[in-house]
Amino acid sequence: MDPTRYLNHSIQRALQILELFGRETGPLGVSEISRIVGIHKSTIHRLVITLEHAGWLLRVPGSDKFRLGLKVLALGRIVDRSITSCSAARPVLEELAADTGETVILTMSDDEGAICVDKIETTHRLKISSELGQHFPLHAGATGFAVLMCMPEERVRQILYEKPLRAFTPKTITDPGRVFEKYLEHRRKGYVVASGEVDPGVTGIAVPVYFPFEHSCGSVGVTLPDNRATGETLDVLVKKVLNAAEEIRTRVDLTQAPPEGA
Repeated sequence: MDPTRYLNHSIQRALQILELFGRETGPLGVSEISRIVGIHKSTIHRLVITLEHAGWLLRVPGSDKFRLGLKVLALGRIVDRSITSCSAARPVLEELAADTGETVILTMSDDEGAICVDKIETTHRLKISSELGQHFPLHAGATGFAVLMCMPEERVRQILYEKPLRAFTPKTITDPGRVFEKYLEHRRKGYVVASGEVDPGVTGIAVPVYFPFEHSCGSVGVTLPDNRATGETLDVLVKKVLNAAEEIRTRVDLTQAPPEGA
C-alpha cells in the first residue's frame, strides 16, 4: 500500500509555511512566502490567514507581514521537555563548549537527514553559525556524516544510492561508492574530521551517538574555522569530542534504565 495516497496536500503546504518561518530570521509577507515555496499567492494567502486564525502565525502590527505565533513557542517547550536525551546531554554539551571554546552541535536523524536539536555557540569572535532545526547532509561534512556512521550498512547504501548526492564545494564527495568506503573507514575509527565539504574554510569534528529513547541516530561535534583546527589542537579536540560522546551515551543509557526496585 502506498501511504502517499492518504497525504493531505493542504496540511503539507501549511507545514511548508511553518518550516519556512523556522528557517528565516525575520517576518514574511504572502508574496515572499509564495515566491520561496513556489505556491500560488492566493493559495498561500488562504493558508496564512488560517494559520493566523489558529494562532500558529501572528501578524506584525502595522504591516502585512507575519511571524511565528505563541502556539509554536508553547509546542516547542513541550517538545523540549519530552526529548529526554537532549536534557541528559545538555550538561555534557556545556562542558564541551567551555572546554574547547568552539561551537558545539548535537544532532538527531529525521527523514531529511541530520537535524540540529541543540547547540552552544563559540566564545570566539570569528564563529561558525548554525541554527536549531537546521539540517545537515549525511554524505558531506562531519556533523551529518557522523549520523550516517551510526546507521547500519543496509540503510546507508539505501540513502547513498536513492538519489544523486549534492555537491556543496569542490571537496564534496558525490560518488556513492567512495562515500560508502569513507563510511566503513570512519566507522572503524569512531569519529570523523571533515574540512570544507559543505562550507569552505570550516572544519567539523563529530562522533556518532545513538539515542534509544527517540530511536534515532545522531552525533555530537564541534565546528570551527580551519585556521583553529590544526596540528596538536585538532588531536586534542578529537579526544574531547570522543570523551563527550561517551559521556552522552552513558547519560542517555541511564535515562532508559528502569527505576530501582522495578
